[in-house]
Amino acid sequence: MNLTRFAERLPPSCLRLAAAFLALAGMILVYLATARETVLIVDGRVAQIRTHARTVGGALHDGGWELTPADRVTPDTQARLLPGMTIRLDRAQTVLVEIDGEASTVETTETAPANILAAAGVRLYPGDRVWSDGIQTADPAQVPARRPRRIRLETASPITLIVDGANRQLRSAAPTLGEALWEAGITLHSADRLEPGPQTPIDGPLTATLRTSRPVVVLAEGARHDTRVAASTVGEALAQVGLTPVGLDYAVPAITEPVPEDGQIRLVRVREQFLVEQEPLPFETTYQAIADLEIDNQRLVNPGAYGVTIHRVRLRLEDEQEVNRSVEGEWVAVEPQDRVVGYGTQIVIRTLSTPEGTLEYWRAVTMYATSYSPSRAGTSPDAPWYGITASGKPLTKGLVAIDRSLIPFGTRMYVPGYGQAEAADVGGGVHGRWIDLGYDEGNFINWHQYVTVYFLTPVPPASSIVWIFP
Repeated sequence: MNLTRFAERLPPSCLRLAAAFLALAGMILVYLATARETVLIVDGRVAQIRTHARTVGGALHDGGWELTPADRVTPDTQARLLPGMTIRLDRAQTVLVEIDGEASTVETTETAPANILAAAGVRLYPGDRVWSDGIQTADPAQVPARRPRRIRLETASPITLIVDGANRQLRSAAPTLGEALWEAGITLHSADRLEPGPQTPIDGPLTATLRTSRPVVVLAEGARHDTRVAASTVGEALAQVGLTPVGLDYAVPAITEPVPEDGQIRLVRVREQFLVEQEPLPFETTYQAIADLEIDNQRLVNPGAYGVTIHRVRLRLEDEQEVNRSVEGEWVAVEPQDRVVGYGTQIVIRTLSTPEGTLEYWRAVTMYATSYSPSRAGTSPDAPWYGITASGKPLTKGLVAIDRSLIPFGTRMYVPGYGQAEAADVGGGVHGRWIDLGYDEGNFINWHQYVTVYFLTPVPPASSIVWIFP
């Protein structure tokens, strides 16, 4: 029997019922297939919700989560549910809040003790003590590892503390005055006077007077002395420590000054001594003409000798470290002897074979040679002195520029590779052993080399000769 014949034998009412059942099953399958999964984080734990809801609140309702007014939902319950959205639910819990012995409860999602107290309408002030589940918290704003079930607050009382005449306002929830001062960073010493005493209970506003001893640190003689004194001046403090200034010793601050607020005192031991020091006295160098020594040669006549100057020095030592020295007197114990260098003044005439024939010369000097022409002299062609030398002669080959402090105008010379030359010009950079060889524009040759320059006869008068070339 096939399904077709079986269906034909069924009564019409059964067929209608079967069709309705199939339609309902299909709708259920479609409904289940179209449900969306949403991530829900409840109190830090992750869960999944399958829902057709359009809002965050509807999704939570579909997930079976009933909300209280104190619960916190992110995003808001009226927010539209979007694909991929994560919902966070922080459920409120009941926290017992005890304030100075009076207990109440608060429903809150907060976990930090300070926030829980704020939710209970309680504001914290400096000096208040907070316990979370029996453990005192150092920072009430910090979130503990576990959500608190009980918060206890001991509110601080105001304390007016007069320290050495100056008022200081404190707040503390400590049981005694001594403990309150310790919490405020005030250390009591045996020499201090506190009224009322440190064991006085704090059960409300309190006024106390504290007269402190003075801690000092004295640095003296390479040692550090840490102590406490009741002195009012530096001198009294040093005396109590057993360190007394003598002679030139001094203290910082001065012994008549009050003990400084930072307690730092330095005692400087001072002594003076006298030294005798010798200082070499330099000698001068002089030159002496030597007639039997050829020109441009030198001979040491006297090597010279240093003199000696004696200084009487006052030396000031502070803690054995030199801080000052002054000369109390000085005198020359040994006079210096000048160094004497002899220079030759003997003229010897020699000859030189050149392409221009045999020439007589009386001096030969090594010089650095460069060259120039009218257009290379750095003068504008429009200038009236363009191409004119300092001696007034037109620049041409055979005229050279020299240092006039060494070579007078008109001096005749011979330069190998250049020829005979006459000193007739100067240049801005021509100094010492430098010769600038003049050219016309058409025959210019570039020079940059050292050459031997021969000074030709006749020999000039001795008064015009520079005997020592630098």
